[in-house]
Amino acid sequence: QGVERVTKSVQRAQREGSGALVTKALIALNVIVYLATVGAGGGINSNAGTIYEHGVLFGPAVAAGDYWRLLTATFMHFGPLHIGLNMLVLWFVGAPLEERMGRGRYLLLYLVAGLAGSAGALLVTPCSPTAGASGAIFGLFGAALVLERQGVFVYGGSIIGLIVLNFIFTFSLS
Repeated sequence: QGVERVTKSVQRAQREGSGALVTKALIALNVIVYLATVGAGGGINSNAGTIYEHGVLFGPAVAAGDYWRLLTATFMHFGPLHIGLNMLVLWFVGAPLEERMGRGRYLLLYLVAGLAGSAGALLVTPCSPTAGASGAIFGLFGAALVLERQGVFVYGGSIIGLIVLNFIFTFSLS
């Protein structure tokens, strides 16, 4: 029984992250959008250009009917540090969560959490341009917290520490 348990643990560890196709696709999409924004005149901080002007979350534009910004802003980032940290956290948090939830539910969670993050950003700073995957990532953290509270230890019971660390990064770096 001990050998079987160890074998299953090794096989599970081997699979985790390797089959995270949705997480890999989301990371690729974020990087592509960032590079396209830089290439379309946004500069390294990607805060200008056509893609930025039509995709960033901005309250008055959303109020005027640009509802797609609620989702497009989730895939836009301000600079290499912003996208680098977000994609690192997305990989670290998303891959095991995708393994536990399944691809379809995980993708739906990511998109709904991204929309909820955009709605929250509009409530806090409606007239400030906002972008980033942080809202979606916090949604993934929330799902992981719920799973761990139910006894499904996606991260070995350490999700609270990861959430606190992510809050520190989110609110200490502008």
